[in-house]
Amino acid sequence: MMKNKLVYGLLAALAVSQAQAETAEEPTFLNSFSSSSSVALLTDYYSRGYSQNQGNPAVQGFFRLEHTSGLYAQLFASNIDLDIGSSLELDYYLGYDYSVNDHFKLNVQYLDVNYPGADKSIPSPDYEEYSISAIGMGLLKEEDELNFSFYYSPEYSFQTGKELRYELSYFYPIAENWGTYAQVGYNQFSSKDAYAVLWATDKKDSYTDYKIGGNYSYNDFIFDLYYVDSNMNKDIDNADDAVIFSITKEF
Repeated sequence: MMKNKLVYGLLAALAVSQAQAETAEEPTFLNSFSSSSSVALLTDYYSRGYSQNQGNPAVQGFFRLEHTSGLYAQLFASNIDLDIGSSLELDYYLGYDYSVNDHFKLNVQYLDVNYPGADKSIPSPDYEEYSISAIGMGLLKEEDELNFSFYYSPEYSFQTGKELRYELSYFYPIAENWGTYAQVGYNQFSSKDAYAVLWATDKKDSYTDYKIGGNYSYNDFIFDLYYVDSNMNKDIDNADDAVIFSITKEF
């Protein structure tokens, strides 16, 4: 698709700019880029209240390229099992972080979610999403973080119309290298019919999901253990609650 080509082009341009900047003798806009990446192994890929992988393990990769101005581009990939003819999720992000002061920043972001090779006989599971976040840092303790985010999709997965998500999360460091976190999200869909297409029941048009857990960091590794649940539709297997363990290696 054209939008994917544009994102690929932007990422390629940023990567070339970074490589060129590393050889420059004087500081310029171009050599203010930095990159980071990670690989994660999870017992399940659970997102926004449901399993993306039918309760099976997942392998995920992440790459981020950012500029000191706050601009960034990201790539995310994971194996999935959603019975849509595709076994891969590939996401592209473009965003901007704006620091108001040492304790508050704003984020705006564009996300393009793709499932390469998905069955063409069904409505497209791909969708685009826009978000804005307000983030408070060091509120109760150094390095804690309170995040409120609003997400909007003009045409959600399977062409089910508008979707809104309100999300509140908090991270609290309890000791050196140890942290705990909690998250709650409220998801509103365009109609009960749209909800039925997505979650196999027309009794409602919204649901709430929850996440609570903790992590431990050691060198470049992060170990996470968390509990997830939602009130989506308990009659479908991928909406069951779960305890998930993950290991992430940062580069």
